[in-house]
Amino acid sequence: MTKFYNYRGNSSSRQEKEQTHPIWRGVGFIFMILAPLMGWFGAQVLLEANKANGWIKIPTDFYAPGADSLLYVKIGLTILLAFLIFFVFQFIGIIIFRMVGPERYGPMDVPPITGVKTKKSR
Repeated sequence: MTKFYNYRGNSSSRQEKEQTHPIWRGVGFIFMILAPLMGWFGAQVLLEANKANGWIKIPTDFYAPGADSLLYVKIGLTILLAFLIFFVFQFIGIIIFRMVGPERYGPMDVPPITGVKTKKSR
C-alpha cells in the first residue's frame, strides 16, 4: 500500500470532485445575464428619479453627443449597479452556504489545537 492510497474505496478522481455541477454553472450564467440587466433598468429608474427630484446635478462634461445625451452616465451607472447587485447575490449565497453547507471539519480532520500558548518568533 502506497502513501497516497485511497483507503475509503472512493472511485471518483480528484478532477471529478473539483468540477462544478452543471446546475450551478447554469445559475451563474443566469446571474451573469441578470445582474447587468437589473443594473441597466436600475440606472434608468435612478436617472428618472434624479430628473424628477433633482438630487444630483449631472455635469455637462458627461453628456454624449447624439440622440441620448446621458449615454455615458447610463453606462457608468449600469456598471456600478451591476457590480453592486452581483456582490449582494454573492453575499446572500455565502450566508446560505454557511447555514446549510458542509461542516468545516470532516470526520478525518485533526481537531484544532486549543489552549496552547506559543512564543512569538523574532
